[in-house]
Order: sequence, then C-alpha cells, then structure tokens
Amino acid sequence: MTTLVTRDHTATRETQFAYFDEVLGHPDWRGRTILDFGGNWGIFLRRAEGVDHADYWCLDVHEPMLERGRHEFPRAHFVHYDRFSAEYNPDGVPGLPLPDLGVRFDFILAFSVFTHHYPSEMLEQVAALRRMLAPGGTLAFTFCDARYDCALTDPSLEPGSDVRKNLYRVQVHTPREIEELVARAEQARWCIAVDGELFVEPGEELSRRERRGRPWESYCVYFTTETMQSLFPDATIHAPVAPEWQHCCVVRNG
Repeated sequence: MTTLVTRDHTATRETQFAYFDEVLGHPDWRGRTILDFGGNWGIFLRRAEGVDHADYWCLDVHEPMLERGRHEFPRAHFVHYDRFSAEYNPDGVPGLPLPDLGVRFDFILAFSVFTHHYPSEMLEQVAALRRMLAPGGTLAFTFCDARYDCALTDPSLEPGSDVRKNLYRVQVHTPREIEELVARAEQARWCIAVDGELFVEPGEELSRRERRGRPWESYCVYFTTETMQSLFPDATIHAPVAPEWQHCCVVRNG
C-alpha cells in the first residue's frame, strides 16, 4: 500500500484524479476551474488528464508543501490557509474561515481531508465550500465507513476495516480488545479513533477546535454511509473506487 503522507507531510498517493474522475462520471475537465481543498503540493495534477494547470487552485494549511507545488506546477495557484492543524500547521489560527479566492469553482475536491475533521468542523467547512461553487458546480469529498472492508478495493491490504487497521497499527490494546473496539465502531453512527483509543459519538471536547492535539497523532473519523446521507440529504453517496477504500459524498450546486 502506498503511504498517503510521509513524515515530512508530502502526499505520495497519485490516485486522486482517477478516483474523482470515476466518481463524477468522467466529466470534461477542460476549461473547468478546480479547487483542491487540502491538496498538499498538488499531486492531483500528476495524473490529471485534460486539466489546464491555470484553472487549478490548491488550498492547504502546510506552507512548505504549497511552495513545492509552486515549483512543480508554476502555472497553478497555491494558497496558504493559515488554519490551525495539530499535524500540519500547529501555529495556525483555530477556526479560521476559508479565504475568498475571488473565483467560483466548477469542481471542489477534498480527498482524505474530512476523514480527520470533527463533524461540526466538517459541516462548517462544507457549507463554506458550497458557497464557493459556480452555478452548476460540484463538491466531492471522501469519508471512511468503519464497516467497510478495505481489501475489497485494495487487495494489498489485510481484510478488515480502516478502523481495525489503525487500531492494530498503534497497538495500545490486546488483539481481543481491538476486536471488541472494532465491533463497537461498526455499530456506531460515527466515531473517532485517536492514537488507538476509540470514541463513539463524543462531545465537542474531542474536536480540533477544542483540543490542541499532538503532532502526528492518529486522528481518524468514521461515518456510516447512512449518517453521511442524513448530514447531507441533497448529496449522493458513492462507493469506493479501487484501489481506494474511501466513500465519496457528492453535492451539486443546482
């Protein structure tokens, strides 16, 4: 399995374009404005077919990766979003609103971003992103379902859910305890795993806004597809696209 992000915060997975292209039904990307929310150094562009780099914006909290993107793709737009993140921007501003980029976007994409956001933060930022859509524009963002067997779309992985994989990776519990936690996660509407501890539908004290967190802690949020549909009733929910194991929530503007 390819690492999503290395220890220097570099995104390495090059499947984002193919993933969204499949989920969105292979749209014509030519001449369409694109916002890659949490896009790191713009790795989306490595495999993007038909995308004019001048029509691409990347908004991210980690300035060093944005600087790399400016070097790799000089015609694209890389904008620093100075919002607090324990992992990527610990000196940032908690709760900082999204900046006005002066553009309305045909596509706003977020790959493995809201998988690390507390629900209230996700709802806040999704609402703000929707206001940045052009008429007829589309917002698509991924999420993880604790019940989904990742090996179904990525055979290189051991069978089991992402929450199970994370709990075994951190290894603060015995195998029996981990399997009990996995069973709890599979029965929950939503839950958060933080460094091997599972929290089922916790209060705001576990949100990034209410806690500082630790650099490189594992903070993963899981929603059932039914819960995500209830949070965004006008959205369509899409199954994972191989080799990824994340579902996708798609919201269209008009």
